[in-house]
Amino acid sequence: MREKDLNILKYSYLILILSFYFFGFFQRENIAGGAEQDFLKFTWPVINSFKENFFYTLENYGSFGEGSFPLFHILNAYLNPFTFNEIYFQGSITLISLLNIVFFAKIIKKRLRISQIDSIIFSSVLLFLPFFRSSAYWGITENLGWLFLILSINFYLDYESKDSKKRTLFHIFLICLFSSLALYTRPYLVFFPIFIMLTFLFKRDYFFILRAGLFYFLFSLPVFYLLYLWGGIFYELGSNNTSLVADYHNPKFILKNLVIFSSILLFYLTPFKLSEWIKSSPSVDTKQLLIFIIIFGFLILLNYYHIFDYLESTTLGGGVILKINQIFFDNFILFLFISTIGFLLIYDYFFISKKNFILLISLIIFCFPKHIFQEYYEPLVIIIALTLIDLDKIKFQTLKENRTLLLFIIYFFSYYCGSFLYRSF
Repeated sequence: MREKDLNILKYSYLILILSFYFFGFFQRENIAGGAEQDFLKFTWPVINSFKENFFYTLENYGSFGEGSFPLFHILNAYLNPFTFNEIYFQGSITLISLLNIVFFAKIIKKRLRISQIDSIIFSSVLLFLPFFRSSAYWGITENLGWLFLILSINFYLDYESKDSKKRTLFHIFLICLFSSLALYTRPYLVFFPIFIMLTFLFKRDYFFILRAGLFYFLFSLPVFYLLYLWGGIFYELGSNNTSLVADYHNPKFILKNLVIFSSILLFYLTPFKLSEWIKSSPSVDTKQLLIFIIIFGFLILLNYYHIFDYLESTTLGGGVILKINQIFFDNFILFLFISTIGFLLIYDYFFISKKNFILLISLIIFCFPKHIFQEYYEPLVIIIALTLIDLDKIKFQTLKENRTLLLFIIYFFSYYCGSFLYRSF
């Protein structure tokens, strides 16, 4: 196909996907399920309360039941002119969410050295994601957190790409500022400051470490104030007076969540792997096959001793692959098989670079919750896969091809359709 005709198709696709995105808003789409209730029960009451009385709301923030710091609510209460009406406010968040696509595309263009149109098509797959769409349409906190994360990644990559003599204090400030804003919007995005500090520590870049440490200390002062104001991390009080930290977000949940973690990562990384297989015929690597057999055998052994019985009763979260397994199968052998492939894929990225190892280890913090929800990883995995993870030569070249773009569109549109059917029927 001629390049001109191909570009016409690409621009037509972008018009179509943008129309599809806005159509979802006017249809009041809520494929994620809980977005509407989260908005009505938590987000909207907090925003209105901040508008009425800032200090009262800040002091009693824990009583509203929100699971994040109040940055999103404060910014919208005082800077968003559309908070006079629910629909207008949600419409404004739907528009603001498109900034994720714009800045994400900017990073992809620079990193992959591809055309502007191709980079936008890559970033536009976010518009197929049920959790991204629902967060945008119903005006909840997630997408602002992703935006701050993307901006922080942009400045981090700019800093890394520059010669050491051209690296400025202002770059470090911007990295720390936007990664802190991301954390204040969605607490689990603390993985990125952890990743940054560990990466530069391994590089022995003490110029960065000392200055970033100072900036992060200054940006953490609001946390210390909130801890003082609340008398500690705020509590979600129920009939049993349960602690939001000790009972729902704790490192003790890591081990039981690892198989879910690997299955979710595999789900989002599958199109990356498929594109590699299309480019070069897959071959059996004896070493990887042996590692697969060892991991899968170990998981089967644990399953024999009923270690994974909790998967059967998991109704909150768990990810799409666990849900499919629960619907169609009576045991979890298939789920454990897929999780093993996920571990193998993680292993593959581990040994491309130390940076990948640090990044993937930093993501373990997403295993802290008692219940893992797929929304924690959407669009996180796609963002880091296209911006942060180091790629070998084959992976890098594969991402630059048109058929890879087509594969991504088909894969994530199929995911959207499956989610729509699951939620509808």
